[in-house]
Amino acid sequence: MNHRSLVLNEDSEFKFHCHDGLDCFKECCRDINIFLTPYDVLRMKNSLGISSGEFLERYTLKVRVPNTGFSIVQIKMSEENDRKCPFITPKGCQVYSERPWSCRLAPVDMLGEGKYSFIFESSRCHGLMETKAQTVKEWVRDQGLIIYEDMEQGFSEIPSNLKLTGNVVTDEMLINLFFMACYDLDKFRDFLMSNLYLFKEMDLDEEIVDKIKYDDVQLMKFGFNLLSLGTDSLKDLVNS
Repeated sequence: MNHRSLVLNEDSEFKFHCHDGLDCFKECCRDINIFLTPYDVLRMKNSLGISSGEFLERYTLKVRVPNTGFSIVQIKMSEENDRKCPFITPKGCQVYSERPWSCRLAPVDMLGEGKYSFIFESSRCHGLMETKAQTVKEWVRDQGLIIYEDMEQGFSEIPSNLKLTGNVVTDEMLINLFFMACYDLDKFRDFLMSNLYLFKEMDLDEEIVDKIKYDDVQLMKFGFNLLSLGTDSLKDLVNS
């Protein structure tokens, strides 16, 4: 069966089970591009007990999104160890409970518009030859992916509202603000605490401000909302 040619929907059933008895165990965790969502970075840096800046510096690469000027992040594979994911240990994934969205979804891949496929063939992923069956909907639920819809609500709307202007100074501000608000949350919090007037300009009450100060999830969501104001509003807000 050519798994990668299959197109599934959420009610499609497939057979898959990953476990340490497979001779391919952990092989899917090397020489692959693993992009991180903002919520991935939040969960992983907190699990490791380090700041977002340290996490990004040690474990990620910036990747420029074509035709936008903005950057997203992916895991930096080891250059000394056959491009292995830095979180893989002899016993498995160091951050398994907080593993990234794309790792949770694997071996399934989202095509959009409710369609799915597989990212591996069974010749590489022997878990696809196991007998445990589930639907795509069940797989998404059981892998803890549903929570991402709520946590990252608004993130997908940012590109349609935030555009570069062609002005070097303004665009540098927008690029830095985007990356801070989405990925470098600890730096973003420091930025906000140094510019408290932004809260007043946005007419935020004290309860919301307190949540932003101490709750990473609320800070991330505030960042999404801030960026969604769009280029013109952000220019006026930051320069006011």
